[in-house]
Amino acid sequence: MKFFLFVLTILCMYGNSNAQNKEWTIPAGEDIKNFLGDSIIFRYPQFTQGFVYFRDETVSNALLNLNLVNGEMQFIAPSKDTMTVTNEATIKFITINKDTFYYDKGFVELVHSNTGAKLAKIDVIKPVYLKKTGAYGQASSTSAISTVSSFYNSNELTKLTENKEVTLRRETIYFVGNNFNKFLQASKKNIYELFNNKEPAIEAFIKNEKIELNKKDDLIKLVDFIGKEQAE
Repeated sequence: MKFFLFVLTILCMYGNSNAQNKEWTIPAGEDIKNFLGDSIIFRYPQFTQGFVYFRDETVSNALLNLNLVNGEMQFIAPSKDTMTVTNEATIKFITINKDTFYYDKGFVELVHSNTGAKLAKIDVIKPVYLKKTGAYGQASSTSAISTVSSFYNSNELTKLTENKEVTLRRETIYFVGNNFNKFLQASKKNIYELFNNKEPAIEAFIKNEKIELNKKDDLIKLVDFIGKEQAE
């Protein structure tokens, strides 16, 4: 899935992303969903009424929730089955409760916005360590996961636990977006790319205000500054 390559590439390139990290070690052979439970796997404790706003101005509503393990926006179908929202490129945005989600290669949750810029985040649960099961079922040879791999989707991740102990970590990654809803991870290079007409002013603001691009409050200050610059 494109989302997983997108997110895992980011995590590998920017290992120091701000996060209120939580880790769980899944024993070999254990089902990840059963071990973690829905309250950890999903953004909300239960599927909640939400609205999907499409680019053609149509709107759909359903019980929605964001799966943090596979990055999919899921909904409860009339059949009571859990389904995945598809054709993401046709979506303008999604609202659940008072939260807003945009889609740009993956779903990002809006944190703060103004007329010129936006701050968003991705909460993701990703595998970070593996231990092979050796003789007599004992785990051995811990290895850190630090490269993009095709296993990073929900089905393959489940298969990993058949013979490996897997450590998962929840991380929060921040993104900055423009008024066209293009989002890039919060880094100087990406921010300058999004707002290249204001690069000198933004660069000076980051330096003078000692803005740390992995801190929510600092990023809100930066986004508000960019919004004022864009309005001039």
